[in-house]
Amino acid sequence: MLDGQSRNTDVNGVVDFECGPIEYEGAGNCVPFKDIHLKFKAPHLSIITGPSGCGKTTLLKIIVGLKRARVGIRRINKKTYGEGDLSKWRSKCTLLLQDAPVIEGSVLNNLLFPFEFKNSNTRKFSRDRARGLLNEFGLGHIKFDQDANLLSGGERHRLCLIRALLWSPPVLLLDEPFTGLEPELQNKCFDKVLEFSRIRPAIVICVLHERNFLKRADSCWRLEDGTLHRA
Repeated sequence: MLDGQSRNTDVNGVVDFECGPIEYEGAGNCVPFKDIHLKFKAPHLSIITGPSGCGKTTLLKIIVGLKRARVGIRRINKKTYGEGDLSKWRSKCTLLLQDAPVIEGSVLNNLLFPFEFKNSNTRKFSRDRARGLLNEFGLGHIKFDQDANLLSGGERHRLCLIRALLWSPPVLLLDEPFTGLEPELQNKCFDKVLEFSRIRPAIVICVLHERNFLKRADSCWRLEDGTLHRA
């Protein structure tokens, strides 16, 4: 079992997260997983590394229920989510995939997208906060009515990251969110993700290859041979 205790213990409103044990037989060349059990308490930022093809993305998809596997328990704050509750689970445990998908329409349409689902509950979209994050992520020049499909790859990555932060789930999974960004922008984006984990407070599980961020995380793990090891 992987227990993560944050270095910051002064924030109220603690979020408990548990997922596992995870058993996955694998498909194709994917290495099977055995007895992976994650348990963290917010505020906490955890980084997962590992060689290419070891199954990092597969692990994140299993956690949110986008890939089938045997999962002992999915729990946030003492509430357990079964196979029939995965849509509700994903509203609280949200995955941002590496390919940074955008939907058809404007930048504003993309930012509003998660708030239009019935599982949004009482969450409200803040136009002012959205504009503030666009400025902080170096996208202040982009207008809300701009076609999102005309953005560059790096701009789409940042837009999707901003959408995830606006949605503000208690648990956020990020799959190589800084791909294709220059080092300065990578640092700025990491700063905002770390800040989000502290202020919300939230649990962030982030797959990263950039080793310069490892020392700033609360915990670091290496996925290899189907198990997670301390990095």
